[in-house]
Amino acid sequence: MRIDTNVRRGYVASMSFVVDGSARARVLVAGPDGPAFLHRLTTQHVKDLVVGDARLAVFTTDKGRVVDVVHHVVIDEGILLVGSKLDSAALCAWLDRYFFTEKLSFAAVGTGAVVVDLATAEGCVAGASALTPWAAVRQGGVVAVRTFDRVDAAGAVVPAAILVAIDDSPSLPPVDTDAAVDIVAAVTAGIPVGEISDAHTPLDLELHDAIHWAKGCYIGQEVIARLDTYGKQRKRLMSVVVDGAAVGDAVVVDGAVVGAVTSTVAGAALAMVKMAADIDENAAVVRTGGDVVIEKPALLRRRHAAQLPHE
Repeated sequence: MRIDTNVRRGYVASMSFVVDGSARARVLVAGPDGPAFLHRLTTQHVKDLVVGDARLAVFTTDKGRVVDVVHHVVIDEGILLVGSKLDSAALCAWLDRYFFTEKLSFAAVGTGAVVVDLATAEGCVAGASALTPWAAVRQGGVVAVRTFDRVDAAGAVVPAAILVAIDDSPSLPPVDTDAAVDIVAAVTAGIPVGEISDAHTPLDLELHDAIHWAKGCYIGQEVIARLDTYGKQRKRLMSVVVDGAAVGDAVVVDGAVVGAVTSTVAGAALAMVKMAADIDENAAVVRTGGDVVIEKPALLRRRHAAQLPHE
């Protein structure tokens, strides 16, 4: 069976969507030592940010593996961390491992979160529709943070934001009844979901926007810097358009296994493949019982330009 890569099915149902993000960590770090504390833990340069600033960042292990991908937002009360994988309790527990005598506190905050298209976000927070990648804006008790783009059923890019209610007063838009819609939209746009784990580095997940290369030490920095400096990155996340794939299925190029499927939804999948595999130029095969040929796998994820250059 051959798959036409121009036919994309089952992404977000339309240009408008509201999906539940309440399981994401929402942690407020408060106190004078908060900026410096987070700066030494994260891949991103964050210690000089002021109220209204936001950046994408990654917390990593000492081996440079991903703990969580976070949106780092400076608000009046402190620093709001909005996670991708961990819940608030788990992120607080991880932060506590590195907390000693600093003058700061961290705790779960807010009453909920949703992921929405920018037009819907604008209806809740004025100025949200004009947000640039990873930027944030606040209105009352709601913070809107520009996040990864999604893809709609026609293959069009749908800019998205996370809305976080940081106190008990605001109400967020009701979520779509289809709880799977965001997973589908994420996988088809090449956004890591299940891949956010200590099995991978930020480079494996193409999270270049989240790394500041000149900021100095952080947990895992030496490993990540070495991978970049010496070209030692061995794998990368790629989107493919395919029906019938399952997690663990092999990706084959010119008869050789070059990777494996890591996430799958109807019509698309994410695969972790070897850097040396020339998948963009060669036909690839995903083994799904009967081989499915991908004419030219498309790297569907639209990577935003990094806010801070590789220096």
